[in-house]
Amino acid sequence: MSGRDDNGFKKNMSAMKSKKRRGYGRNLFRNKRDGKIAGVCAGLADHLNMDHWIMRVIFIALFFVVGPLMFWAYLAGIILIAKRPAAWEPEREYDEERQSYREKTVFKHAKPAPERLRLAREKMDATLRRIEEMERYVTSSRYDLDRAFAEMEKGGS
Repeated sequence: MSGRDDNGFKKNMSAMKSKKRRGYGRNLFRNKRDGKIAGVCAGLADHLNMDHWIMRVIFIALFFVVGPLMFWAYLAGIILIAKRPAAWEPEREYDEERQSYREKTVFKHAKPAPERLRLAREKMDATLRRIEEMERYVTSSRYDLDRAFAEMEKGGS
Protein backbone atom coordinates (compact mmCIF):
# COMPACT_ATOMS: atom_id res chain seq x y z
CA MET A 1 0.00 0.00 0.00
CA SER A 2 1.50 3.33 -0.96
CA GLY A 3 1.62 6.29 1.39
CA ARG A 4 -0.90 8.08 -0.78
CA ASP A 5 -3.45 5.24 -0.55
CA ASP A 6 -2.86 4.97 3.19
CA ASN A 7 -3.54 8.70 3.60
CA GLY A 8 -6.83 8.40 1.65
CA PHE A 9 -7.86 5.45 3.80
CA LYS A 10 -7.14 7.44 6.97
CA LYS A 11 -9.18 10.37 5.65
CA ASN A 12 -12.11 8.07 4.85
CA MET A 13 -11.94 6.43 8.28
CA SER A 14 -11.74 9.83 9.95
CA ALA A 15 -14.78 11.04 7.97
CA MET A 16 -16.69 7.87 8.86
CA LYS A 17 -15.89 8.23 12.56
CA SER A 18 -16.98 11.87 12.45
CA LYS A 19 -20.31 10.92 10.85
CA LYS A 20 -20.79 8.17 13.43
CA ARG A 21 -20.18 10.61 16.33
CA ARG A 22 -22.79 12.97 14.83
CA GLY A 23 -25.38 10.21 14.41
CA TYR A 24 -24.89 10.10 10.63
CA GLY A 25 -26.71 13.43 10.34
CA ARG A 26 -30.00 11.70 11.25
CA ASN A 27 -29.89 11.58 15.07
CA LEU A 28 -29.11 7.85 15.08
CA PHE A 29 -27.49 6.82 18.38
CA ARG A 30 -27.54 3.84 20.72
CA ASN A 31 -29.55 4.59 23.85
CA LYS A 32 -27.60 2.91 26.66
CA ARG A 33 -29.68 4.61 29.36
CA ASP A 34 -32.97 3.02 28.27
CA GLY A 35 -31.43 -0.03 26.56
CA LYS A 36 -31.32 -3.56 27.96
CA ILE A 37 -28.05 -4.87 26.46
CA ALA A 38 -26.16 -2.29 24.38
CA GLY A 39 -28.95 0.17 23.56
CA VAL A 40 -29.27 -0.70 19.85
CA CYS A 41 -33.02 -1.46 19.96
CA ALA A 42 -33.74 1.54 22.21
CA GLY A 43 -31.67 3.80 19.93
CA LEU A 44 -33.43 2.56 16.81
CA ALA A 45 -36.80 2.98 18.54
CA ASP A 46 -35.90 6.56 19.47
CA HIS A 47 -34.78 7.19 15.91
CA LEU A 48 -37.97 5.76 14.43
CA ASN A 49 -40.14 7.49 17.05
CA MET A 50 -41.67 4.31 18.48
CA ASP A 51 -41.88 2.63 21.88
CA HIS A 52 -38.78 0.69 22.92
CA TRP A 53 -40.71 -2.47 23.71
CA ILE A 54 -42.14 -2.58 20.17
CA MET A 55 -38.64 -2.49 18.67
CA ARG A 56 -37.52 -5.25 21.05
CA VAL A 57 -40.52 -7.42 20.05
CA ILE A 58 -39.69 -6.82 16.37
CA PHE A 59 -36.06 -7.78 17.00
CA ILE A 60 -37.00 -10.97 18.87
CA ALA A 61 -39.54 -11.95 16.19
CA LEU A 62 -36.93 -11.42 13.48
CA PHE A 63 -34.44 -13.42 15.53
CA PHE A 64 -36.81 -16.39 15.42
CA VAL A 65 -37.38 -15.92 11.68
CA VAL A 66 -33.85 -15.30 10.40
CA GLY A 67 -31.86 -16.61 13.38
CA PRO A 68 -28.18 -15.78 13.56
CA LEU A 69 -28.51 -12.97 11.04
CA MET A 70 -30.17 -10.81 13.72
CA PHE A 71 -27.35 -11.60 16.14
CA TRP A 72 -24.83 -10.32 13.58
CA ALA A 73 -27.06 -7.33 12.77
CA TYR A 74 -27.14 -6.45 16.48
CA LEU A 75 -23.34 -6.70 16.69
CA ALA A 76 -23.07 -4.49 13.60
CA GLY A 77 -25.38 -1.99 15.32
CA ILE A 78 -23.10 -1.95 18.37
CA ILE A 79 -20.08 -1.29 16.15
CA LEU A 80 -21.62 1.14 13.63
CA ILE A 81 -23.95 3.19 15.85
CA ALA A 82 -22.32 5.53 18.35
CA LYS A 83 -23.48 5.80 21.95
CA ARG A 84 -25.56 8.93 22.50
CA PRO A 85 -23.40 11.70 24.01
CA ALA A 86 -24.42 13.03 27.44
CA ALA A 87 -24.73 16.62 26.18
CA TRP A 88 -26.61 15.79 22.99
CA GLU A 89 -28.85 18.20 21.12
CA PRO A 90 -30.70 16.63 18.17
CA GLU A 91 -30.10 18.00 14.68
CA ARG A 92 -33.12 19.82 13.34
CA GLU A 93 -34.44 20.67 9.89
CA TYR A 94 -37.18 23.00 8.69
CA ASP A 95 -40.55 21.39 7.93
CA GLU A 96 -42.38 23.38 5.25
CA GLU A 97 -45.79 21.87 6.02
CA ARG A 98 -45.70 22.64 9.74
CA GLN A 99 -43.65 25.80 9.21
CA SER A 100 -41.43 24.88 12.13
CA TYR A 101 -38.27 22.92 12.88
CA ARG A 102 -38.30 19.21 13.74
CA GLU A 103 -35.74 16.53 14.52
CA LYS A 104 -34.05 14.82 11.60
CA THR A 105 -34.88 11.14 11.26
CA VAL A 106 -34.61 8.56 8.53
CA PHE A 107 -38.24 8.74 7.40
CA LYS A 108 -38.89 12.48 7.73
CA HIS A 109 -36.93 13.87 4.83
CA ALA A 110 -37.53 17.31 3.46
CA LYS A 111 -39.44 17.29 0.20
CA PRO A 112 -37.37 16.92 -2.97
CA ALA A 113 -36.04 20.14 -4.49
CA PRO A 114 -38.42 20.13 -7.51
CA GLU A 115 -41.45 19.81 -5.23
CA ARG A 116 -40.18 22.54 -2.88
CA LEU A 117 -39.63 24.76 -5.93
CA ARG A 118 -43.16 24.03 -7.18
CA LEU A 119 -44.63 24.92 -3.77
CA ALA A 120 -42.57 28.12 -3.64
CA ARG A 121 -43.84 29.06 -7.12
CA GLU A 122 -47.43 28.41 -6.03
CA LYS A 123 -46.98 30.64 -2.98
CA MET A 124 -45.33 33.34 -5.09
CA ASP A 125 -48.14 33.16 -7.68
CA ALA A 126 -50.77 33.48 -4.94
CA THR A 127 -48.92 36.47 -3.48
CA LEU A 128 -48.67 38.11 -6.90
CA ARG A 129 -52.41 37.58 -7.48
CA ARG A 130 -53.17 39.28 -4.15
CA ILE A 131 -50.89 42.19 -5.06
CA GLU A 132 -52.58 42.52 -8.46
CA GLU A 133 -56.01 42.57 -6.76
CA MET A 134 -54.81 45.28 -4.37
CA GLU A 135 -53.39 47.34 -7.25
CA ARG A 136 -56.64 46.99 -9.18
CA TYR A 137 -58.59 48.15 -6.13
CA VAL A 138 -56.28 51.07 -5.34
CA THR A 139 -56.37 52.33 -8.94
CA SER A 140 -60.15 51.94 -9.25
CA SER A 141 -62.82 54.55 -8.68
CA ARG A 142 -64.21 52.32 -5.92
CA TYR A 143 -61.09 53.04 -3.82
CA ASP A 144 -61.61 56.81 -4.19
CA LEU A 145 -65.26 56.42 -3.22
CA ASP A 146 -64.43 54.24 -0.17
CA ARG A 147 -61.75 56.73 0.89
CA ALA A 148 -64.17 59.66 0.59
CA PHE A 149 -66.74 57.81 2.73
CA ALA A 150 -64.07 56.98 5.31
CA GLU A 151 -63.06 60.65 5.53
CA MET A 152 -66.72 61.66 5.92
CA GLU A 153 -67.13 59.16 8.78
CA LYS A 154 -64.07 60.59 10.54
CA GLY A 155 -65.25 64.13 10.09
CA GLY A 156 -68.83 63.30 11.06
CA SER A 157 -67.95 61.59 14.36
